[in-house]
Amino acid sequence: MVKESDAIRSPQTTERDYCPNSAENLPIQRITSKEIDIPSILKSIDDGGVGAKVLFVGTVRNFSDNGDVVGMTYESYIGMAEEKIKNIEFVAKKTWGIKKISIIHRIGELTIGDNSVAIAISTSHSKDAFAACQFILDKIKNEVPIWKKEKIMNGETKWVKGKSIK
Repeated sequence: MVKESDAIRSPQTTERDYCPNSAENLPIQRITSKEIDIPSILKSIDDGGVGAKVLFVGTVRNFSDNGDVVGMTYESYIGMAEEKIKNIEFVAKKTWGIKKISIIHRIGELTIGDNSVAIAISTSHSKDAFAACQFILDKIKNEVPIWKKEKIMNGETKWVKGKSIK
């Protein structure tokens, strides 16, 4: 979780932060059932005027509190998830002066090692890029309607306990 002391500026999220008619809100797919193409995401944030690029890639791991994991199913309320991520991007851009941003989350059946989420940011300074990336990841985990069901080695499936959407 980003602490105010870790970030240069503290973001304030409100519904009015989202500007539905702005050029920054062009149709971009943020939820996908396809593999996440990391080289394309990195290319999408290229900008000669930045001093920092940060890429976070979340992957399916082989363990959890429920036991040894052999796979994961991600489900989403796609329309709402797209809007929530769009608003998170808007707030992060405004707060940390992000030049370019790309966020994508995968849904469907994934196996160990598959990429489940990618966040790529380019900005003027590394401190801003890292703080923004952590803020975005925390917001996705806590506010975006994406649910995980683990496939446990013993054959069971268990929904991962989540947090309430604000």
